[in-house]
Amino acid sequence: MTKPGYPLLLVISCLLFVSAPLGVLAQEVDILWQGETYTSPFYKGRALWSSQSRITFLAIPHGAGIGNPANLTYRWTQNGTVLGNINGIGKNTLSFTDSVLSKPQTIKIDVLSGQNTVLASASVIVTPIFPMLAIYENNPLYGFMFHRETSGVHELQDKEVTFTAFPLFFSALNRNDNRIGYEWLTNVGGEAETKNSVTYRAPDDTAGSSQIQVRASSQDKILQSSNKNFFIQFEDLTGI
Repeated sequence: MTKPGYPLLLVISCLLFVSAPLGVLAQEVDILWQGETYTSPFYKGRALWSSQSRITFLAIPHGAGIGNPANLTYRWTQNGTVLGNINGIGKNTLSFTDSVLSKPQTIKIDVLSGQNTVLASASVIVTPIFPMLAIYENNPLYGFMFHRETSGVHELQDKEVTFTAFPLFFSALNRNDNRIGYEWLTNVGGEAETKNSVTYRAPDDTAGSSQIQVRASSQDKILQSSNKNFFIQFEDLTGI
């Protein structure tokens, strides 16, 4: 399935891989991370971290003589500041929520032995992105057409068509989460549709096109919003 405004993600794993080897000690630690955001069904790739969303890091130490990871001490640093309140034995995870300033964050992890000897270290820079909006046709026979995102011009094959909005990388549990508001507008005017899915019907005895404007926005996170515009091209199907 294609995604709006960026290339198809080729990374199948759900988490980023970063490593920092320690030479002769043959010990290292991997930092895995993912955003706590919504992705559509069959999405290939990790959930990305977006503005004002939550992100979680996981440190996985390994190598000769590393011992039981649960017995090691973990020291997390964010932008050069040691996070003393979440450091300690077995504390190999870190989570936080992006602020409205939405700046890149540098995260470092040091893994220490019981004698406070640094066994391994790694760091990663993460940058929040803006959420995205994907639109797919909901076909009455085949269901969601995830292989073909709606964009540009959609040629109507029947008298009506149903579209569904998918709020990628929003802080939402699902596409119908009540924290996400929708607006569907057409160039013919009228009141906006506010549901997640909308059905459009071609006018009788008429051929032409209509522009559709869709907006998704979070009700409590001002930086989480996205727009999508496309056209519906329809023919005179009176005789069908």
